[in-house]
Amino acid sequence: MTAEETQELGREGVAIIKRWLEATTFIELPFDAYHHKLDCTLPHLSGKKIFDLQGHFLTGRKEPVIVESKRYTTPGGQYKEFLHFLAIAYSSTISEKERLGGYRKRHFIWVTFHPFNLENWTALETRDQMVKALENHPEYLKDRVIDEDLVRDVASRIMVLVFNPKQENLSLSRDELKMVRVHLDRKAESL
Repeated sequence: MTAEETQELGREGVAIIKRWLEATTFIELPFDAYHHKLDCTLPHLSGKKIFDLQGHFLTGRKEPVIVESKRYTTPGGQYKEFLHFLAIAYSSTISEKERLGGYRKRHFIWVTFHPFNLENWTALETRDQMVKALENHPEYLKDRVIDEDLVRDVASRIMVLVFNPKQENLSLSRDELKMVRVHLDRKAESL
């Protein structure tokens, strides 16, 4: 498969995941890395990372959401990439806290088309996985000691989801979503 074909598969995967997550009616993802690169760029202690999608929850505190989509057909190297994802989630939170004196309660969602690391599946969203990621990738800490409270907080906002393409048939279409959103009023003003 050529690089162009791989990129197109990834682009299609991101579009599918955007529709699927928005069809839950709880998330809005107006920014994608293909059209809104700056909005999907998140600085961290070692540089910056461009994520596939960025948006926010429509309910509650309307907390921000970052999504990374992996359209794999086999487990491949996903677990190694996932550890980077965790380390970057923590590093970006520390970076924001140091720059701004606080940080947003950003949620980090990893969506894959194929499960990975099944022997450890139930532990992927835990504090221990976050610490393992940081120990494997100390470059994201830049000589800082892991803040136990922060690592637990960030780990609590990690989500790992598996998408089966058959789920598209079970989701609301764009037109159906437009009709339903009016009645759900999830976009009501928060102030």
